[in-house]
Amino acid sequence: MIMLAANFFWRGLPVDVVVPVGRQPKQKALDWLTGFCTENRRLLVYQIGEEWFAFGPTAFQTDIAGRLGRGETPWGD
Repeated sequence: MIMLAANFFWRGLPVDVVVPVGRQPKQKALDWLTGFCTENRRLLVYQIGEEWFAFGPTAFQTDIAGRLGRGETPWGD
């Protein structure tokens, strides 16, 4: 995985972006990362194949899904 730590902020919280090296991140690494984000009040956007996913509160997930639905990047260029 390639991790862009605090690539952007959402409502004052850092958002880490993870892109896999290969098709998808290994499940063990993804599990560790989501645990780390939970413990440290960080949000996460990650990619599996061509699809993006958001990890964090429901409002964050909805916002990221909306951006993607409008054809924007998850970080809202």
